[in-house]
Parts: sequence; C-alpha cells; structure tokens
Amino acid sequence: MVKTRSGRIIGNVPGELVNEHVAASTLGLKVTTLRRWRWAGFPHLPFHKIGNAVRYNREDLSDFIKAGRRTSTSCDGS
Repeated sequence: MVKTRSGRIIGNVPGELVNEHVAASTLGLKVTTLRRWRWAGFPHLPFHKIGNAVRYNREDLSDFIKAGRRTSTSCDGS
C-alpha cells in the first residue's frame, strides 16, 4: 500500500513510486519525453496518476530498461 502526503492509503502498489523527474533521470531521458510518451500512449510505460501527480513504479522502470536490452542492432528483442 502507498500512503500519500496527507496520510491517505491509495491501494496495493508494489514497489517504490517516484516522480517524473526521478523516472526521467533513471531512464536517461528528459521529463518532456516522458510527458510526450504518456500523451501518446507509446511506448508502454505504466504510470500512476494520484490526483494531479504522476508517479512511476521503480520496478516498472527497471522492467522497461530490461525489455529494451539487445545484443545487436538487428535483434528484435525476442
């Protein structure tokens, strides 16, 4: 469960939630890139909307990085 600053519990969210600035830094991207991706819905990178705040799960960020791992430029990731 995650507790908001006001002490409200928002549900069963495993792992630590981070803001978009930390998420962008973790991925080596600009915050504007993450915002564009959320708007476009591509690539699939789950996020949580808590009121007006956007949060990313550290585990989802790690999974996203792992999914992009390739051994060559011709590899499709399969």
